[in-house]
Amino acid sequence: MSVSLKVFSTAKKHFQETIKKTFMTTTTVETFFESIRDKDIESYNNYWAELKPQTEVAAFKRYLFAFMSVHTTWKNNCKGYNAIKRFKEWTLETGDQLELWNYDSDNLFKRIEKTRVGMQNNRTTYIGLFNDTFWDSPSDFIARDSGESWSEWRDRLSKKILGLGQAKTSFAIEMLYPTEAKVVCMDTHLFQIYGLNQTKDAKKYETLEADWIARSDARGLAPYMARCLYWDKNQNRKNSRYWSKVLEA
Repeated sequence: MSVSLKVFSTAKKHFQETIKKTFMTTTTVETFFESIRDKDIESYNNYWAELKPQTEVAAFKRYLFAFMSVHTTWKNNCKGYNAIKRFKEWTLETGDQLELWNYDSDNLFKRIEKTRVGMQNNRTTYIGLFNDTFWDSPSDFIARDSGESWSEWRDRLSKKILGLGQAKTSFAIEMLYPTEAKVVCMDTHLFQIYGLNQTKDAKKYETLEADWIARSDARGLAPYMARCLYWDKNQNRKNSRYWSKVLEA
């Protein structure tokens, strides 16, 4: 047994105590983490480290992907993202900017509507507003303030970004810092493997997130890497590239 597996095994007692206090089912979670192989961790770390955005433009696009992930399938998520990722085609040049916003709402709306991902009215508004906000101060959305924890940064941004919420803001941060971030996009799928309902049990978000992070730390991988591994296995895929390849270009 590897050192990381021994640490994980020792940590199970702590997790079991947490379970008793929060009334969540973790059999599936435990089975999943125990199934993670060291070579999977290495493979996912190597791939996602290469995908970590290195520029403001790349970081901005991760947020666009997060916006297009709301209430849709992964296939439509990719389709929607591909339709808007060339954002300079729907933003306005300095000389053409309007008084209140710096994006062409009609152009953006048509791009989103054409993909049939849904919520085109809200997505147009949310993405357009975020475009203006992000480029006013990119650093605010790319890096934490000094002394700010991951969750504090996430919570601050989720209040500032209209249309993403706690989970999808976490998703954006995960994509910005795939092998480092200590926040988790606790979506409906992760709530379900804990035996909970995302809507009814929304108040348990932080508890589930803390548990997932603790299990990931004990197993020796980033929380997002664990989430990708779980999702990909659920899709019967060997890696993330069936969807993440859209982020490579």
